[in-house]
Amino acid sequence: MGDSSYLLGTHTEELERLRFQHELWLPAARAAWQRAGLSTGMCVLDVGAGPGFAAMDLARIVGPTGRVLALELSEAYVAAGQAMARREQLPQLELRQHNLLRDSWPTEGFDLAWCRWVAMFLPELDPLLTGLEQSVRLGGQLVLHEYVHWDTFGLHPKGRAIALFGQACQRSFREAGGDPDPNRRLPALLTARGWRIEALQPIPVAGGSRSMAGQWLQRFVEVYGVRLQELGLWSHSDAAEARAEIAAAADDPGSFWVGPTVLELRASRAE
Repeated sequence: MGDSSYLLGTHTEELERLRFQHELWLPAARAAWQRAGLSTGMCVLDVGAGPGFAAMDLARIVGPTGRVLALELSEAYVAAGQAMARREQLPQLELRQHNLLRDSWPTEGFDLAWCRWVAMFLPELDPLLTGLEQSVRLGGQLVLHEYVHWDTFGLHPKGRAIALFGQACQRSFREAGGDPDPNRRLPALLTARGWRIEALQPIPVAGGSRSMAGQWLQRFVEVYGVRLQELGLWSHSDAAEARAEIAAAADDPGSFWVGPTVLELRASRAE
């Protein structure tokens, strides 16, 4: 599974899944950054950057007069991102190995902080919120894309085993100390600390088997299903049934996938 500190792993299959995932979600990310006022010359903090796909896009937008600092726990992902930054000749991008719960956060006064699918894996949120306070300048923006309703995940109209997979996913997140739906709590936690909520916007994703959305969700079942079986949370018979459901859906133009619902949370650090 690669890095044992990662529930989803850092192996090759997961890296490729993340690459495809980034392609699917890039339009939503770019729209969120535009709403937050991202522009040339800004300083941006990418929190929990993974292998750096989003950080690369952020670096291209801020240009050589800006800066992007990407914080990431996995040594393997940091190395992959650094190699990409060198190939693309983006000196404004720095990837730094960083433990969000234990290491000291940068205090440079970033204009914008970006965080996607990170809070859901943290056993506690206070270190994340404290770190963001230390890193974002007064008046700066925070954009969070985190799940708010994981129960929407499913394959319809026939997806019993896929539904069991979704339930097993949520159980695995909770047993590892995380929360599959952290954006149910984050708006209240941020306002209690003095942040101002600028916008809350749900982002649903759905599509047939041949759509990018359907392929993304199918890949997640294929890759993470192996891990769930290792954890004893999903059976081999469930996996076999899920493969049959996926195959049947591919031949049924009326079948469709729905992903867990993301909530875009945009907040500003009150001056």
